This record gives sequence, structure tokens and C-alpha cells, in this order.
Amino acid sequence: SRTKNEFNVVNAAMTTPITYYNDKGSDVVFRDEVPLPPSKKGPSDKTPPKPPLQGPPPNTEDLFAKAMDQALSEGKGWKEGEREKFMATIGDDDHLPAIFCSNEDELSRAPDAEAFSGLLMEGETPTSMMLSFKGKGNDSIALGQQNKAKNIQYYRDAVNHYSLAIGWSEKVECRDDGDEEAGKDDVTKDDDKARSFGRSELEKVQSVLYSNRSMAHTFLKNWGYVIDDASLATSLDSKNVKAWYRLAKAREARREWSLCLEACEGGLGADEENKPLKKLAAKVSSDATKERERLQKKEKERVKRQGEVKKVWKWASQKGVKLGRVPLVATLADDDDEDDLEDKRWNHHQPNSGAMPEIKDGGNYAFPAMFLYPGHGQSDFVSRMEGGEMVALRLAEMFPEEGNDVPWDYDDSYKCSELAVYFEVYPMGEEAVHPAQVRMIDGMAGCMRFFENSRALKGGDGQQAMEKAKKEERAQLVKYRKAWAEQRGKHAPAPVSDVVRVHPAATLDRVLTDSRFIVPNFLVTFLIFPESHPSHAAFVKERRVLGLIEP
Repeated sequence: SRTKNEFNVVNAAMTTPITYYNDKGSDVVFRDEVPLPPSKKGPSDKTPPKPPLQGPPPNTEDLFAKAMDQALSEGKGWKEGEREKFMATIGDDDHLPAIFCSNEDELSRAPDAEAFSGLLMEGETPTSMMLSFKGKGNDSIALGQQNKAKNIQYYRDAVNHYSLAIGWSEKVECRDDGDEEAGKDDVTKDDDKARSFGRSELEKVQSVLYSNRSMAHTFLKNWGYVIDDASLATSLDSKNVKAWYRLAKAREARREWSLCLEACEGGLGADEENKPLKKLAAKVSSDATKERERLQKKEKERVKRQGEVKKVWKWASQKGVKLGRVPLVATLADDDDEDDLEDKRWNHHQPNSGAMPEIKDGGNYAFPAMFLYPGHGQSDFVSRMEGGEMVALRLAEMFPEEGNDVPWDYDDSYKCSELAVYFEVYPMGEEAVHPAQVRMIDGMAGCMRFFENSRALKGGDGQQAMEKAKKEERAQLVKYRKAWAEQRGKHAPAPVSDVVRVHPAATLDRVLTDSRFIVPNFLVTFLIFPESHPSHAAFVKERRVLGLIEP
């Protein structure tokens, strides 16, 4: 609609009429008063032309500065503190500007996500956006099923579309379920922008969205995601038979027979005659029965173990023995190799952490023990050490006076009569505890949880139990690191622990009942050095020796 001599500048910040010149210095164009092109009717067009302005064209930089000043004066610029806040997030990888985001997770944390979202839905409503992405997801599923090359990208696209639809469904404002008049067909089905939903209606739509996304994950064999989405779908609408079936198929794929049968029973509760569910239930019934028997047996064993842990905890409380622990994981991710090496110093404990002490009637007992040799980076595990047993007896077995056959003791410096024995002392009060240090176990429940997690991480209860325990221990590790960072600083190293020397003729009972001693991970732990070895001198030089436990 412009003539070739017109020059139009569009700037949303400019709200006042501004005069511009073309290359001939004439035919003035105003922002709010753009001249119409010459009419084809010729003489019948009675609109008089605008007279040209005299003088040189104005400086465009001055015009832009003037427009920006006016926009700012009208409140269209940064509000107080907004610019500083935005600039602070520019270099933060967790808060990328929306324009640089590559996925939904990054976009959800972007400081300008709301503005970008507003651009996306300009002229739309959350309802129309939800239904639009639902349709796109359905189309992607259909294309994937038609694709002879079995291109799984269609199903990945479907997952993304359904995820966006679910996100928009959370923004839909529901009418009251009792407001029937608002839900009548005064709005056509094609008018998605104006459609309204009651809460129960919206939950059924959301159930379908989660169920559809579980279907897309089924094609991708992402069984964990199938279970998550199908479970959400059934929780929103218990009569969603398709969701029950997809949940059952995912359980079957993971060989979770009893849970598969439970999902079949849930679906048959909504539709008793559903043939696929009845067929699947019959198929897994025998395996589910066997699995339930195994689970019942495992539960009995777990209850028995908990009884033993309770017995140890009560005995320790009565005798004054302090039980402690360290995190059972050293990293926050399976492939994380950048964590502080100090967090890995207890790795020698992990194969034996949580070994159960033996508490006998009549007051007798035995504890598992670890003998550490820091000078050589080695250790020995003793599965059973009696309470009345002297430390020297164990040392005499491992390092006799006439020499030993330990391959790493190349100069025969480890001899029973020439060994110094220590244990480390750790904080017991409100003092901050480094994640790599021993801390007191928090009550009987904490004691039982530690024991079960240590067992699970060794694979004793299967892969799922291992992953659950790993997740719990990593959550604890995050908590410990956060507390340490708040009190001492994120990169503050662990303090050097004080130590207490143990006379070789002292018994295990004397060590356990010392007020300064904590049993880490249910393992009595000693540090052993040859008396005249350089590693012993270096060890004592950097630590305080708080005393000696006599026989």
C-alpha cells in the first residue's frame, strides 16, 4: 500500500507522530498519518497532497533517542531493579534467556519465559492451546504408525506435543461443576478459544492427555515413563480403561507380575468385559502368584532384620555405644567424577557397610571391624571381633613378629609390637559436619533406614530397591553439602580430625564405651601405623592426639 518514494519506520516504542523524509526530501510520512497511494480513479480522488517540509532531514539518532525517552517516561522500559535482575541471570546456565533455550525444562526456568509464552499464545487461550497441542500429538502418533521406515521421531514429537498440552491444561480456568448453564452448547465445538470446562471435565481431558503420552512412550519402550503417565491418568479418571491397559503392559514388560495383575484388575473394575485386559490378566496370573509369595517371604525377612537392628540400637543406647554413619554414595550422579575426592575417602567401607553386629544373651557381643593402613592405602575387614578381645591379638594374627606375607608391606615394617593404633574423633553437638565426616545416626528410625539402604545398595533387594536407596542417599548428601556450605562455605575442606591412641592391650569393649568414639557405618574402625614409619610422623604432626586408651 506504499509508493516507492515512501519511507516507513516501525518502532513499537514510538507513541507520538514523528516526521520522516524520503530520499528526495519530500512526501512527508507521519507514523500515525501514513499517506494513501494515489487513487486509480484519478480526478475523483479529492484528498489534497501534503505539502513538503523545507529544510534538511532530521538526525535519526536524535529521533530514536527522543522516542526511547518518551517510551521510558510512559513506563515501557525496565522497572526498578528489573534490569539488574535480568543481567544477573544472563551468565547463569540454569536461567538461560528464552531465546537460547533448547527444551521445555530450560524454558521453564528462563527469566523471560512468561513474555515468550505470551507471544506464542497471542490471540489464543489456554484451552485452545491445550486442544491444539493435543491434536498435534494425535497427528504425530498417526504418522508414526503409518511410517514404514519405523521412524521413532514421530513418537518423540508426540511426547513433546502432549507435554505442552498438559502444561497448558494446568492454566485452564475451570467453571464450577454445578454451573451447567455455562457448559451448554451456546459455544460451537469449533470455537476452542471460548470452550469452558468444569473441574471434573478437565480432569478427564488431562487423564486422556497423560494416557496418550504414555502411549507415545510405549512405542519408545520408555517403560518407566509409561508407568508414571498411565498412573497419573488413572488417578485423574479411574474409568480410563486404555490407561489401565497401558500401565499393565508396562508392568509386564518390566516383569512386575503382581503389579501387572493389579493394573489389569483396576481396568476390569471399570470395564468387566474388556478382552485385552482379561487376556493379559490370565497370562500373568500364575507368575503374579509366585511373585507375591516371594514378596511375602522377603517382607518376613525384612521384618526379622528390623528386629535385629532394633536389638542393636537398644543395646548400644543402654551401653553408651555411639553409632554413626557417612553417606553411602559419594556422587550425585552415576557418571559424576568431578566431586571432591574427600567424599570418596570412605569407599573402603562400602562393601561391608551395614554389616550386622552380633548381640548375644548374657551381655556378650561381637562387632565387624576395619583396620586401615593410611601409609599404604590398604585395609583389612574383620567380620567378627569379640567385645572382650584385645586389639593386639588381631594384630598378632595379621602381623606376627617373625614377619608377614602381606604383599604391600615390602619392607616388613608392620610387626605387632611396633604398631601404633588410633581412632578418629568426630563432632557430636551442633557443630557443622562435613559431608565426608562421620555423624551420629538420628534415632532408631534413622538406624533402620541406614541399614536397609546399605543392604539395598549392595544389590540384596533388586535393582528397584537399589535405585530407591541411591536416590535417598543422594538426597541426604545434598542436604549435608547444603548445610556445610551455609555454615562454612561451599568449597571449605573437611577439618582434620583429632585422634585418640589405643593401647594394643586394650579390649574392644574399652574402645566402644569411650565417650569420644563413634562407630561409623556399624564398623569399628582403627588406623594402624608402624611406629617409626614416616607416614606415622606426618599423621601425628597434623593432628591433635587427645589421649590414650589404657588396657
